[in-house]
Amino acid sequence: MAKGKAAAGVYLIAGADARLADEALEELLAAALGPDREHGLEMLRGDETTWGKVLETVRTGSLFVQKRVVVVRNAEAMKGEGDALAAYLDDPTPELTLIIVAAKPDKRKGVWRLLSERATVKAADPLKGRALRAHVAERIKRRGLRITDDGLFEMLERVGSDLQRLNGELDKLEAFAQGQPRALGADEVASVLGRGLARPLYKLGDALAARRPAEALELVEELLGDGEPPLLVLSTLHRALRTARGARALAQARVPREAVAARLRVPPFKVDDVLEAGRRWSEEDLKVALCALDQADRRMKTGAEPSSALAAAVLEACRGVGRPAPPSGRPAPSRR
Repeated sequence: MAKGKAAAGVYLIAGADARLADEALEELLAAALGPDREHGLEMLRGDETTWGKVLETVRTGSLFVQKRVVVVRNAEAMKGEGDALAAYLDDPTPELTLIIVAAKPDKRKGVWRLLSERATVKAADPLKGRALRAHVAERIKRRGLRITDDGLFEMLERVGSDLQRLNGELDKLEAFAQGQPRALGADEVASVLGRGLARPLYKLGDALAARRPAEALELVEELLGDGEPPLLVLSTLHRALRTARGARALAQARVPREAVAARLRVPPFKVDDVLEAGRRWSEEDLKVALCALDQADRRMKTGAEPSSALAAAVLEACRGVGRPAPPSGRPAPSRR
């Protein structure tokens, strides 16, 4: 086999997200062995073996099964330099699949650098941004669920990158959706995900970004009453202002609308809202508002009652509502 060519039947699952690693492993096992794995699967642990023993295992044939899979979990704990790995990658054992699972492979070491170059790599790093959204959307589609864009946005707000929790929440939504004639929206998603009839968190962010203090105050009280953690409410407010600031900057830079969603990490259906929010704030207003939220954070961490601290922050953040902000497509003219 030519040097640098991918070795057949050798896989590296690399990344710290255990759920993604398990999903990748299950897909490989299903492809290699199907449902019958009683005799063809051998599981090893890196802290209990060495590179030498692993390579000896994959070179040893079996009289009882034709297809075999050798899986090494926690492989970064294996001892030895793996000097014989290159020879195996050049001439892998037919009908055998070797799967190396490592949360944090040290690519400075030759054996891991070699595997990264010659094995088929399955990434299991924690997902963020567009990759996370695509992953969640694919899981929803796989289950046959119908969820609107704002429903997906609400799920991401609540579940984040916790993929283990995601599966449990999708189970709830799947049960709830039985017999539902239409796609589930943000309100239904919020009500199912453990908060009774809680209002979607993103509505609070929208209210602050649009500088509607009365609505924002009402939502703060409602969300806290429904049991939302105060720091999650504060984080929602903070993210709304950061997004508005980013939208303002992108508009001033004349960034194309289609690029705004990717740059701000918001779903496409929210682009018009965030651009409009950016036009409602001046840079000075945003500085005042962010300082108000930082003060609320300090107050809550030193014992202040969350409801009053957050209410004061919202009022201070929206101070000067009605005063027009400079158009975000161009900077305000300077005065001399």
